[in-house]
Amino acid sequence: MSTAINNPNDPADPHSPRRLMYVADPSSIAVGILPDSVQPNDLYQWVDMLADAGVDIFVQDVCSQGYTVYWRSDQFQYDQRDQHRRFLPMLDAGTQPLQLLLDRSRERGMAFIAGFRMNDNHDFPVFCDFIESHPQWQLVRPPEANQGGKPLDFTFDEVRAFDFQIMAEVADRFDVDGLELTFRGPGYFPAPHGPQRAHLMTDLMRRLREMLDAHGKSRGKRLLLGARVIAPIEQCLELGLDVPTWIAERLIDYVSPQDTMYSDFNAGYAPFGDLTRDNPCMLYPGMNPWSSYRMRQKHPMTAPMQRALAHTFYNVGADGVSLFNHFVGHLWNPPFYPHALHDFRDLRDPNRVARAQRHYVFDPAWGGVPWFGMDRNPYGVLGAQRVILDRAADNPSGVFRFNLYEHMDHVRAATLLVRGPDLTQHDQLDVKLNDTPLSLGPFGRPDPRPREHCPDTRWFALPPDAPAFGDNHLTITLVTSDPNASGDLILDEVEVFVQPR
Repeated sequence: MSTAINNPNDPADPHSPRRLMYVADPSSIAVGILPDSVQPNDLYQWVDMLADAGVDIFVQDVCSQGYTVYWRSDQFQYDQRDQHRRFLPMLDAGTQPLQLLLDRSRERGMAFIAGFRMNDNHDFPVFCDFIESHPQWQLVRPPEANQGGKPLDFTFDEVRAFDFQIMAEVADRFDVDGLELTFRGPGYFPAPHGPQRAHLMTDLMRRLREMLDAHGKSRGKRLLLGARVIAPIEQCLELGLDVPTWIAERLIDYVSPQDTMYSDFNAGYAPFGDLTRDNPCMLYPGMNPWSSYRMRQKHPMTAPMQRALAHTFYNVGADGVSLFNHFVGHLWNPPFYPHALHDFRDLRDPNRVARAQRHYVFDPAWGGVPWFGMDRNPYGVLGAQRVILDRAADNPSGVFRFNLYEHMDHVRAATLLVRGPDLTQHDQLDVKLNDTPLSLGPFGRPDPRPREHCPDTRWFALPPDAPAFGDNHLTITLVTSDPNASGDLILDEVEVFVQPR
């Protein structure tokens, strides 16, 4: 049974000893690590990097938008983009790269999962014949949604059968430890009909479970079925993904909730923990390389940020951490691969996470992104939290909510930071955390000297009794507005630094 960590000295009680999952997408490793042309030893070295970093479960995406990658089939088309042509000499010689990845993973003690992207928002120069020749089966999306790719409408039996056949061939030809379905695409049913058609996707999940159980019986083991889904869970249901039923019927063996691109510290992970806590289904929330679109322009997640998010995961009942898109943030940023992989060892141990410094960043994940409607995520949902204060009003006030799973008796010091692009040194704020007033103290206000401190920041030493374990509300009141400033005062970033005892 998975439990929250009420004492950082007590280990969590996971469903499985496998703590750390690494997900490789269809192309990034081929582009960023593997040479042209790829030799078997190149694949072995790549798998060894992951094993040496403490990875327990290696998920390699093997199909996207109808194309196979890392393996070739007589029934389905192989991805002809340049990054996948580097495997052709090996494939022409009769060697499947997927088999080499699988074999080396087994040798190094890692489980190997084949991943499938259930729709995608990436554009291809040419889409597979199944997609191109059946425009009537393509998903019609609202204008505010992501318009990339050519996603399919799972209302149609033919679409569900097509995906099932690809997965069935992989499970039949390769002795994988399971399959993962990545539901981070631009939808699966026409909006707003997802909830009414969710049973169709659930039927597909039942069929996959039956197929995997048949293979597992002959191989003497249970083959895993995992689902990577959007958080919060209510959004899954809107998309036609009935995750609670998948868990209740034991159709899936693990679930990985996450934002599509960013590590959202405020995402609704706890409801997934409630569903899995008394169920064999494992919980591996997804960790992305950046906290927000804004942070993507600066730097990827730091080690203290990764520990803070992992601490949240473990305290809502997670069995481990799933690293998604990690390579995108670290292949081209120092310390580069393979060194950047070694932060993982901290994340696999909830006690090490609890004993080290943590940095929580609550910023607007999709703030400033105009592509799907300003500040909205690829599903058109508002993905930015803000406190907006009208400078012309008397003592305008707003509330910023955030999740913090910290037992303050195990914390030596904690600092809360509030930031806004329109905050000036002459603005006076009254700030309360859960109704406890926070004092700026001698160093909490900006220094007016040039280039000393950012004028858009206030920071506060947190009293031990101020933070709540879980949901917190920060009430911010503009007591005195800068007389030279006009328009709204927007505060949209809150950070918490935690130094454990």
